[in-house]
Amino acid sequence: MQQSFGIPRGLALAGCTATLLLAACGGGGGGGGTNTGNSGGGASATAADTTVGPITGFGSIIVNGVRFEDNAARVNDDSGNAISSSDLRLGMTVEIRGSIGDDGTGTASDISLFSELKGPLSNLDTTAGTFTVLGFTIVTDGATVYDDVSGLSALANGDFVEVYGVRSGSVVTASRIEKKDPTASADLKLRGQISNLNTGTTTFTLGTATVNYGSASVLPSLASLVDGAYVAVRSSSTPSGTSVQASRVQVIGNVPFSFDDGGKLEIHGAVSSFTSISSFVVSGITVDASNAVFLRGSAGDVTNGTLLEVEGPYSNGVLTATKAKFEDFSGVDEFELHGTVSNFVSLASFQVRGVTVDASGNVSFERGTAADVANGRSVEVEGSVQSGTDGSILVASKLKFEDVSGNGGSDDNGGSSGSDDNGGSSGSDDNGGSSGSGSGASGDDNSGSGSGGSSSAGGEFEFKGTVSSVSGNTLVVGGRTVTITSSTSFRRITQAQLVAGAFVEIKGTLQSDGSVVADRISLED
Repeated sequence: MQQSFGIPRGLALAGCTATLLLAACGGGGGGGGTNTGNSGGGASATAADTTVGPITGFGSIIVNGVRFEDNAARVNDDSGNAISSSDLRLGMTVEIRGSIGDDGTGTASDISLFSELKGPLSNLDTTAGTFTVLGFTIVTDGATVYDDVSGLSALANGDFVEVYGVRSGSVVTASRIEKKDPTASADLKLRGQISNLNTGTTTFTLGTATVNYGSASVLPSLASLVDGAYVAVRSSSTPSGTSVQASRVQVIGNVPFSFDDGGKLEIHGAVSSFTSISSFVVSGITVDASNAVFLRGSAGDVTNGTLLEVEGPYSNGVLTATKAKFEDFSGVDEFELHGTVSNFVSLASFQVRGVTVDASGNVSFERGTAADVANGRSVEVEGSVQSGTDGSILVASKLKFEDVSGNGGSDDNGGSSGSDDNGGSSGSDDNGGSSGSGSGASGDDNSGSGSGGSSSAGGEFEFKGTVSSVSGNTLVVGGRTVTITSSTSFRRITQAQLVAGAFVEIKGTLQSDGSVVADRISLED
């Protein structure tokens, strides 16, 4: 999995050579520089990996199922301004550049934030869950996060909104919608791929919007405006229908994001231009998934409009997918927070990482009870987003206390990652200390992450790993046998969808022979 150029998107480009423009001036989805799909060097030992997608959790930041540590990351908005990682919110779309380990966690070096559209909405249809902004159709679903408005039904034609999400042509599936005050922030934004360029009338088309660039600042140059190029457009003028008078046009390049040729890339979006399983497009990137492991479906299910998350190496203009996961964007239990409880009022109202949480419903509590939730407690919360008074809140389905000594997690006694046979490198004895005797993330049978299991048979046990084989109700995960029973629950995947190559988290009971009887199996990427 992956990362992105977090180079300032508004970086001045004057004086950059073509090579430096790619390698040093960055580029990226928000328009910081021109990008041709590589950073000027082709495949190399320094080729970066890139993850592009909406934020689905914090602790530090979670995108496409990868939990990135962001303490040392440079973070920029799509105007090129440096911001704090604390300014990031659920549903915002980012590109992340960093490193990712076999245990599915990563370290971000650069985070670049970008939205797809900002402007007045029209054609609101609350029944269909759609509206339009600047000629683009916005589709909402169960995973859409709202801010400064309780939900779609609280919006009205003429409201000024900013939309983050997954774009396919002139359609954007919204991951976050923010209601804005146009008197305080009336600048318009739109992104897309140029068509119908007319240098005589100084216009081009984005989606179904007509953009006039005659009086705009065009970066890096007018010569970079060509049909097929991806651009980010700003305007300070009131639009006339779907006609926009641009004040700035930033040419991104011939692909919509920043990444290195020879690096890994993970993106998600709607399939388009499907000709075969070895040639289709996701979010503007050509994909060959002929040898991919498919999760939640099969290769035969892929067609235009299918929502997929794909990952694999990118080279010579093609992402060769090693994995492809079908997305339903239902938002059910898709969000995750790791942090300290604050602003506790009741189980129905407290915060973790600045996100309001409601844990008053049907919640599974681990390593504690509902009565233990209080300010200062370190917790992991999983759940779905639902409408609140001022925006979306996280309605918890699971809350696990992470600060319980002797049970792993984040206390001083526990190590969650291990490379020895027993899965714990941070503990003080041969069994990995108090935080893990589980082996096997992805990699060989004995390496990986035992993330907090008991070191004796019969106790609660958790670990993550890659499924290497499936036979009826028996799995092998990271070299460890896992048994499925009638009481085993599944999260983000069904038993029928389990295949070799899936990266999963197992929670269950450790047996004397080292196998695990699964209480729950969760898809992790």
